[in-house]
Amino acid sequence: MATPDRPRHIIWITTDHMRYDCVGANGNPAVRTPNLDRLAAGGVSLEHCYGQNPLCMPSRVSFMTGQYPCRTGVLTNGQSLSPERGPTCAEIFGHGGYQTAQIGKLHFEPHDNMDFDPTPHRRYGFDYMALSEEPGCYEDAYVHWLRSYWPQHEREMRVDRPDKRGRRGDTFLCQAVQAPPEASHAGFVASHTIDYLRYGQPSFVHMGIYAPHPPLNPSAECLEVYDGVETPAAHWREGEDADKPPPLGNMLRARRHIPDAQWRDRRRFFYAMCTLLDGQVGRVVQALEERGELDDTLILFMSDHGDMDGDHRMVSKQASFYQEVMRLPAILHWPAGLRAGVRVSDLVEAVDLLPTLCELAGLAIPHQVQGKSLAPWLNGEGEGAFRTDVLAMHAAPQRPVWAMLRSEELKYIRYGPDAEVLYDVAEEPGEYTNRAGDGAYEGRLQAMRARMLDRMLAAASSGLPRPKPF
Repeated sequence: MATPDRPRHIIWITTDHMRYDCVGANGNPAVRTPNLDRLAAGGVSLEHCYGQNPLCMPSRVSFMTGQYPCRTGVLTNGQSLSPERGPTCAEIFGHGGYQTAQIGKLHFEPHDNMDFDPTPHRRYGFDYMALSEEPGCYEDAYVHWLRSYWPQHEREMRVDRPDKRGRRGDTFLCQAVQAPPEASHAGFVASHTIDYLRYGQPSFVHMGIYAPHPPLNPSAECLEVYDGVETPAAHWREGEDADKPPPLGNMLRARRHIPDAQWRDRRRFFYAMCTLLDGQVGRVVQALEERGELDDTLILFMSDHGDMDGDHRMVSKQASFYQEVMRLPAILHWPAGLRAGVRVSDLVEAVDLLPTLCELAGLAIPHQVQGKSLAPWLNGEGEGAFRTDVLAMHAAPQRPVWAMLRSEELKYIRYGPDAEVLYDVAEEPGEYTNRAGDGAYEGRLQAMRARMLDRMLAAASSGLPRPKPF
């Protein structure tokens, strides 16, 4: 199909902890996301998009630079993105003629003590920043906005600092608030985006929505949507930790004491948070439509990672590399440039999204970018499989890198030389049985080891220019 040279606006929407199956259009009739379903129906859905790290900071830094975590140097939370590891998406689109804005959560830098110093240490190429890394614990852009527009709801919308005793267990903190959805952190991001776009200049906007990250504090009206709705039961198997090496086995055993009723209740609140953010995305879409700009706006909606939410008796995110954490919802919507209702079934990495946006906007892809453009596949013009496998990695300080490689049929995880996991995801999509010690899988295990080595060696290239021969 013929397409315009470039979209007038590009809006990159990221959420935090949102699973692939938390979009109704992705096959879950229990979750209510009518606005995201509309974007999916009018755009392109990626059915198998995988993040390159299971945690917030390294995942975001990776897909917003198009580089693997071992290249950016950010492999776990608490590590800052160095300016030499760019360019970031904002720098690329800023040089390409767009005004760039960061609204809400970015998380390129640690944010402890932001109440003492709420200003960003670096701008990372953004012309405008309304930074808010948490939903109401710092004196940041969200709290100042809340105090100005919703002062009557400030107290109930504020949350404790993440380092406060008790917040560490906020994965099970579920409490509905009486404030309207528009007063939430997602409401702040949507309202600020709508205001920013009304000035009319071609813009690249990153909307960083904190939800559905815990603490789970949806508005009461969003929770009421799930009255009488039967949410899917968490899936797990008794004894599935027995064949797992210590790092994963320990993760599997940590929450076995949580009763089923608590898992079910948490999932209801989690879905309500998804409904809340869906409504705020809908406000932005409606504003663009009213201004006659929706058709010429490229929207990318995605999450940085998912949440176990009871599956395998686990919660939140960690380097388990389970499907629930690694598989991301990803929707691209641009009526003037993309066909409607397309679902891409190929394996895709999150690092592929930045070069895809570059190609759709007619911009050169910087040589530092390691992902590859998916643009031809979005309109059914790509040849062959886009990728045969996807790679992810994670490392804490003073610990070797843990890595995951997933193909169409297998998932291989390496926690160290004697700590391997192999799932046959074609036969057992639930990822229960470790086949690494099964002689029938020895040949396939060796092939996945070799392929992971190839992928890791390629990902580890420095990317730095060589201006002189010596």
